[in-house]
Amino acid sequence: MTTQRLTSLDAFRGFAIAGMLFVNNPGTWDPAIVPHELMHAEWFGCTFADLIFPFFLFIVGVAMPMSDARRTEQGIPLWKGILIAARRALLLYILGAFLKSSSLNAPVLHFGILQRIGVLYFVCYLLLRLNVRWQTVIAVSLLFVWWAILAFVRAPGVITGSFDRDVNAAQYIDSFILAPDDKETIVSMIPGISSVLFGVLVGKFIMHRKDHRSVVRMLGIAAIAGIVVGLVWNLVVPLSKILWTASFAVYTAGWSCAVLLFFYWLIEVQGKSRWAFPLVVFGMNAIALYVATGLFVRWVMLSWKVRFDGSLTSLTGYFYKSFAAVAGPTVGSLMYSTLIIGIGWLLCYWMYKRKIFLKV
Repeated sequence: MTTQRLTSLDAFRGFAIAGMLFVNNPGTWDPAIVPHELMHAEWFGCTFADLIFPFFLFIVGVAMPMSDARRTEQGIPLWKGILIAARRALLLYILGAFLKSSSLNAPVLHFGILQRIGVLYFVCYLLLRLNVRWQTVIAVSLLFVWWAILAFVRAPGVITGSFDRDVNAAQYIDSFILAPDDKETIVSMIPGISSVLFGVLVGKFIMHRKDHRSVVRMLGIAAIAGIVVGLVWNLVVPLSKILWTASFAVYTAGWSCAVLLFFYWLIEVQGKSRWAFPLVVFGMNAIALYVATGLFVRWVMLSWKVRFDGSLTSLTGYFYKSFAAVAGPTVGSLMYSTLIIGIGWLLCYWMYKRKIFLKV
């Protein structure tokens, strides 16, 4: 059984955090300027930007059985492992709430990226010791539970079976729980559990297979099956990140397997890890990078004012307008995103060289 750290998984994590920084920090949010694939789908559909968060949930799932096996090797009992998982989930929620509060300049407990990761991580940790068969049954069953909620719940203002905005059962249920401006739903946490469990199943397979060929074969089959099944299911249940539809969960799991396959084949099989070093640097401090860049952009790039063409603008506006003046609006926006990634990487590289790895 393999419990050693997977460099390919660190590279995948680095790719995901770099992608998140890229899509979350354009020079402008004008949809006429930013490429379509770097913008989230308005309601239905799936762009590259929509794949980033599912990548993170899948990565969390893959890493869970490996880290849990290391705890077992260290003699850490199950009850203590649950306490560790609860502490980690709480810290993720607090960090996420802090980021959300800083962006709104008011203390809030709204759900966000880190909060959802924390909750889903803890729920799936409680299911981690189940055998693969039960985990598979739960992951698939939850997709149909979610579907049943939208298909059969009747309530005022709800069109039974509808996935459209503002008339579906998920948003109706959420109206009793969430703040009005929360974009994603509590009900979407149900298939979100499936997304993490898909990663857990892959992680367990990799742990118990010593030969690379079987891992590559499994990832390839899972990637094709997930993407095809997701697209076919999309004909009945449309892809939607906000609702985290069942088709979206399966489709993004397929793409997650495809990306992991690419990194696994290149790094673990071919031994070509040097080129992936920049991504590994990102991946080793992904949470710290996400929090640090979020605060940096809000407190510095968007808050500090400088003069450009005779008027005051933020540092974001200054750099974007400067880049756009040379390369055009679209390329200028991409250059600004690249600048933020570069600043984040320098921070991670500084931490990496000093062996500073911040984990929750």
